[in-house]
Amino acid sequence: MPLTADRSEGRWGADAIGRAVGLLTELHVDRTSYGWRLTASAGKDERLEDSALIEAFDAIAEYGASRPGQIQISLPGPWTLVTALSLSSGARVLGDYGARRDVVQAYAYGIAAFTDRIAGLGMQPTVRLVESRLNPVLTGTWPTVSGWASLPAISETQVWAALESTLRHLPPTVLALPNLDPLHLQGKEIPAAEAVRRTGARSVSVPLDSLRPHSWEQLAILAEAGPGTWIHLPSSAGGRPDAVNHWCERIRTPWSRIGMGVASLREFGIIAGPELPMTYPPLLEDQQGIGPETNRGTMTIAAGLRRALEEIE
Repeated sequence: MPLTADRSEGRWGADAIGRAVGLLTELHVDRTSYGWRLTASAGKDERLEDSALIEAFDAIAEYGASRPGQIQISLPGPWTLVTALSLSSGARVLGDYGARRDVVQAYAYGIAAFTDRIAGLGMQPTVRLVESRLNPVLTGTWPTVSGWASLPAISETQVWAALESTLRHLPPTVLALPNLDPLHLQGKEIPAAEAVRRTGARSVSVPLDSLRPHSWEQLAILAEAGPGTWIHLPSSAGGRPDAVNHWCERIRTPWSRIGMGVASLREFGIIAGPELPMTYPPLLEDQQGIGPETNRGTMTIAAGLRRALEEIE
């Protein structure tokens, strides 16, 4: 269940970053022409996001009343959120140590409080943190507000510690990465499986389309080491609900090619549908691409693939 954008009363709803700032505890924000910034007091945009979050919780409560059990909430990761925020001066939060720390802590507490409320409904919440900007944060390639320069790299120690601290405060969490490519830092190469281990994540998800031969090897290392593994299908997968066998082969063939037993695919999780929109202003997909029929097809293909993987011998 992604807390994504919508359109209401002629105003484009905020992207996933807007939903995330609504979870910050004891920090206030407003929206400017260059995105969200920290402020001394709550403004109109923050109140709108608070209202949207209440509506999202009400929707979850209504869903859970008839289907108690596990529910997965997708949100931006803490470093993705940090890169999207500015100080009241307009400077990036990413370049200020104290502001980075405050945002990461406030976000972790806010997510924990939100999931506690969900747990109070009798449901079992899982958080999926979409961390799409770790590479530029670690390599010092995230741009300043002007775009003419880049902010200094954040040390590995700080990045891993912030993630580990966030995950420690949350219920079971899936760390969603854009790929499993190695990190190249200061002349050394850090394999993706090692980077995931340093974050303390117990589960990881990755888009199927991003997996290359070396990526499948890293995924196998993660699977054998214990973390849960999730495959995110392309948003177009639900276009043909009869194509379960196609997607099953897209996973089974490369997995077998690296020498892994196909029975282990039963442990894989499946995520379907579009990723969180994290642009500002939000660039939503065409309405016919996110309507009820598409959602129904997406869920059908995901459920069918899940069954197919469980039946593999």
